[in-house]
Amino acid sequence: MKLQPALIFGEHMVLQRDKEIKVFGTSAADDTVTVTLCGESVSAIAEDGAWEVTLSKKDACDKTTMTISSKVTEEVIEFKDVAIGEVWLAGGQSNMEFLMKFDYDFEETAKLPDDNKLRYFCYPQTAFKGFLETENNCPNWGFWRKWDDVENRKQFSAVATYAAMILRKKLDVPVGIVACNWGGTPAAAWTKREDLEANPALKPVLDWHESELEKINWAKYITASDKKAAPQDPHMQEVFERMMMGEDMSDFFKNFDPSVFMQADFVPFMPGPRSTVRPSGLYENMLTKVAPYTIRGAFWYQGEDDDARDWAEFYDESMKTMIKSWRNLWGYDFPFYQVELAPFKGVGPTAAKKYPLIRHKQAKAVADTEDAYDICILDAGEELNIHPRHKKIVGERLGRVVMKHTYGDNSLVADCPRVIGISKEPEAIVISFANAAGGIEVRDGLGEVLKISQGGLSKSYIAETDGDKLVLLLRYEAHKPVEIKYCEENFCNAALFNSEGNPVYGFEFEA
Repeated sequence: MKLQPALIFGEHMVLQRDKEIKVFGTSAADDTVTVTLCGESVSAIAEDGAWEVTLSKKDACDKTTMTISSKVTEEVIEFKDVAIGEVWLAGGQSNMEFLMKFDYDFEETAKLPDDNKLRYFCYPQTAFKGFLETENNCPNWGFWRKWDDVENRKQFSAVATYAAMILRKKLDVPVGIVACNWGGTPAAAWTKREDLEANPALKPVLDWHESELEKINWAKYITASDKKAAPQDPHMQEVFERMMMGEDMSDFFKNFDPSVFMQADFVPFMPGPRSTVRPSGLYENMLTKVAPYTIRGAFWYQGEDDDARDWAEFYDESMKTMIKSWRNLWGYDFPFYQVELAPFKGVGPTAAKKYPLIRHKQAKAVADTEDAYDICILDAGEELNIHPRHKKIVGERLGRVVMKHTYGDNSLVADCPRVIGISKEPEAIVISFANAAGGIEVRDGLGEVLKISQGGLSKSYIAETDGDKLVLLLRYEAHKPVEIKYCEENFCNAALFNSEGNPVYGFEFEA
């Protein structure tokens, strides 16, 4: 066996500053592997062919070299142009995977100056061992890119990159994004099997998987999945590009029958033992190949697939369990930042079902988890586009929240306002908010998204603001509860913001 560092190690990579650096890979059994970086050399024995060394903490720098050598094979691998700075993992499904080339603002973003200290690595999407050989889906992934030429820039994750740009500006050190994501996948696919089994709330996910396995013709399934995939249908590629560019796809989805894919013996998204959506599949075949690459923390943007599978009711448990899996895999409790779902209605098989519930479960998951945060983007949705193209507002908001909570930059009014109190007064209901900054502001369309009712009857109101309070003037029966809902629809247009332009989280209360 040859000396082989893990795929994530390569030229132009960014390593995490101020933390011990893990370097790992494979070689001949019992080989002695030595890693040298910034004048420090550390050796390890390749027990059973696997090796891992731990380098001491390093300061930030933008040009250094790493060498990895084998005593048995006498190979020496040299990685040049290595940077040391901040490293963030970017996980989730298609809205995190969403490439910069599809972003609404890409034409202007592409004109930004080169930044050789902003770098990006995307781990190849891998559903099972041998998948890369059958799918041949690696040309654009599996190596480090720099923010230089336009072709490189097109391949960066839009959300993660806009967040990283905030970090670059504020910290002035190299920033590397490690993308590990796949569109149309549930949280359970990214979670360790033993952790799923240990949480009774997630039994429906495992039961679903077992029931799907019973339907499979195993001989045909394995044979088909071992075959090299046919070239992608140009028509389907055109459909994909149109969808990502936000074109109206309602006619396509009204006539689209997803069952046509189920007639094949193997499709990666079809439930089965080699599926992208099976419990723990992507945890085992992607995430464990990246870990324990040292990171500062993780970004996460996902939830659409769990909504589509009617798993919204326990999505908070899905997320808490997944975060636990990730932190255990890395061996430390890194900060975790979750982007809440954007407003979306949709049509056909992609139509939203319970997005407000998913958002509430997302909020509960981070509230129940130490050093975890979520980002409200109720102002960044599109009614018929599950991949809203305005990613700049999402990524920059994410970056500001990261700067505040991980790097301690309290000069930023980063967090979105959230309800902290509600009181009834004669002919008024007063709602108080945290993170109001200079005060709560009302924009057009509040009457469409903030609904008040009593005894099942809708109540009209006049809205006024008073600093961190929203005052709703109305007449109601004082002895009966009043129901108040804000942005509790799948699709809505945010109308409440703080003075810094951060949208208020959706809420539902009974006063």
